[in-house]
Amino acid sequence: MPNWNPNWQDVCWNHGAAESAIASLRRAADMLDQTAADRVRVADEARAEWRGRYREQFDEQLEQTVRRAHELASEYRDAANRIARADQCAYEEQRQRERDRERWRMEKEAEERAKKREQGSSW
Repeated sequence: MPNWNPNWQDVCWNHGAAESAIASLRRAADMLDQTAADRVRVADEARAEWRGRYREQFDEQLEQTVRRAHELASEYRDAANRIARADQCAYEEQRQRERDRERWRMEKEAEERAKKREQGSSW
């Protein structure tokens, strides 16, 4: 028997859930960007003739809202990318475990064949 053991346990990862989370986060990020753009477009129409203190407050609040929407969209995309990388790592780790298991089986079979040959030649 080989003097090492592969990891016989499969990687515990739900690729479907990861893909769903990635898609949801990217969709939400796109929606935030679109909503922010829509807000600016509608606000531009409302601000065409608007002057005074309330207009300045409105502009500041709009700027904060739009900036936060873009920040959140960026955070959502970053989270989606992290999940995608983790998904890829889980896939690669599972493939490596499967290769290690096959290598271990081949080494074991080779050792058993060598042992049989040894036993057969000693008769």
